[in-house]
Amino acid sequence: MSAPSLRIAAVSLHTSPLEDPGGADAGGMNVVVLEQSLALARLGHRVDLFTRRSDPAAPDVVEVAAGVRLHHLDAGPAAPLAKSAMEQAIAPFRAALQEALTADDPMQDDPTQVDPTQTASPSPGWDLLHSHHWFSGVAALPVARELGIPHLQSFHSVAAPKGAGSLDAGEPAESSGRIPGEQFTATGSDLVVAVSEAEARTVGERYGVPGSRLSVVRPGVDVERFRPCADVEERRIRPTVLFTARLQPLKGPDLALEVLARLDPALGARLVLAGGVSQDFAEHLEELRGLARDLGVADRVDFVGSLGRDELAEAMRCAGALLLTSWSETFGLVALEAQASGTPVLAWRCAGGVQEAIGPEGHVLESRDPDVWAEALQSLLGDAGGYRTAVRSAREFAATRTWDAAAESLAALYATTVTAQPPAMHFPGAAS
Repeated sequence: MSAPSLRIAAVSLHTSPLEDPGGADAGGMNVVVLEQSLALARLGHRVDLFTRRSDPAAPDVVEVAAGVRLHHLDAGPAAPLAKSAMEQAIAPFRAALQEALTADDPMQDDPTQVDPTQTASPSPGWDLLHSHHWFSGVAALPVARELGIPHLQSFHSVAAPKGAGSLDAGEPAESSGRIPGEQFTATGSDLVVAVSEAEARTVGERYGVPGSRLSVVRPGVDVERFRPCADVEERRIRPTVLFTARLQPLKGPDLALEVLARLDPALGARLVLAGGVSQDFAEHLEELRGLARDLGVADRVDFVGSLGRDELAEAMRCAGALLLTSWSETFGLVALEAQASGTPVLAWRCAGGVQEAIGPEGHVLESRDPDVWAEALQSLLGDAGGYRTAVRSAREFAATRTWDAAAESLAALYATTVTAQPPAMHFPGAAS
């Protein structure tokens, strides 16, 4: 007998799951939330996504796919907000979410949208609330407790401790409420769902969350969209090297430029920097352009901005290699997408959960010295047989990580949490 279908409310306050990653404050989290929701719907569950309205023309509800809807809630100005200014939206978003989750839902009375073999959920009709990022959790956790339903929290990035002297400790807190907000949601939720073992350890160590309330569901990859190109040899001989992430210091695009400058000019390599700039780092793009000029590589660097998913997939399979230069990543989804495209990845060993995203034949470097990276990249590209092996191994590894498998793991956690009655009573009280 199949497991009962669940009605899931998923919250992504500060960024819509429909936004393309790499632009402004959209990133791998957007992909994870959307793809997990679609895969959960394929398993027979219903997912309603809730995000802040940042465009006055955005419709109240978007039918994303069968079983998946996106709701735009009014919370603060209907305009983009920098992450550093997003705390002002938490309280109004909480009120709007409370109203949305307790309102009558016309789909509940639509026989085409209801599985007659399933017992109806008790009022208010939601089985659980799953928040993504600390903004969402601080807004949604009190609502879940009001409704008497479980609350699950995923962070997708964890703030560096106050006073951390290096970016490898994590993303610097964009506002004063972040670390208290992460503490509030980590300790108050029924379950923290991390994207990697590394992230789970970080949450446990920094916020005192016991292992019994920590679980890991690693992201998957769309192996149909991200697939290898036919001509592997062409992209090895005159390579395009790809960097894709938001252009901010944490992601290390300056290291990618330094690596390009140290490659043998005879290689004829170009660097594609794909990614947008958020309001909090508006000046960083010009800093990178200046560095490219100072290094003498400006004519071999393409700043292409944020790419749509299909554009990114094309860039992935055309690249000779991906440079994942981040100081810290809770997982590193782009590494998995590159490998699905048959594109070898070079990454820094200390970048959080990146090692969990890279296959056994991947290139994980111990150093951030650009000379070390350039030597490793040239060695990879210069060995035709070794490069073909790396391409094949990358694809084989990525093919074991699918969104459907990730959704099955997540649904199992949901079912276990929902049946654990009542919701956890470690709720520490309201937060702003």
